[in-house]
Amino acid sequence: MPEWFFRGGIAMWPLLVCSIAGVAIILERTWALQRRRVISPALAAAVDNQPMTSEQLQALSQVDTTVLGKLIQAVFAHASLPKTENVEAMQALARQVVGRMERGLTTLSLIAELGPLLGLLGTVIGMVKLFQDVAQKGLGDPAMISRGIYEALTATMTGLGIAIPALIAYMYLRRRIEVLVLELERYTNEVLTRLYRS
Repeated sequence: MPEWFFRGGIAMWPLLVCSIAGVAIILERTWALQRRRVISPALAAAVDNQPMTSEQLQALSQVDTTVLGKLIQAVFAHASLPKTENVEAMQALARQVVGRMERGLTTLSLIAELGPLLGLLGTVIGMVKLFQDVAQKGLGDPAMISRGIYEALTATMTGLGIAIPALIAYMYLRRRIEVLVLELERYTNEVLTRLYRS
């Protein structure tokens, strides 16, 4: 660990935990929310390809492991139901899918909110120590005063340095999920329309 980390005070340890958790969540969600892992290009092209029959589309979806593949498999699994009941079943499944896609985002949001608060806690602790030292030894030692201020500012800087990227990543991932969900909805509706038209 660098020297400035230890000089930042006790608040640096929970900030370290937050930073590690935040990086892990950002990397995992960025990897999991790649478009090709959620929407197979081949399956999306097949849905858009009107001459392809429902049977061919069903066969293609059965070998597809993406989220879109599972949704299309569910559409065909409920094909014996009336369209309204199939739509309700798809909506229930879609809520589960969105919940899985949003996994970890609540924690990332919490990290973005906790970072400045932990930094502020470190600032308060640093200032309390500074005033204690001043009360005991007076204002005769400038180095002592600068150490207390250094500790306070280091914790604040670290807290903001963790919170800002976490907030940016959270907003990016939320938007990415919204875009993917809209695409999934469009493809699923197209399959439902084609199934009940035939």
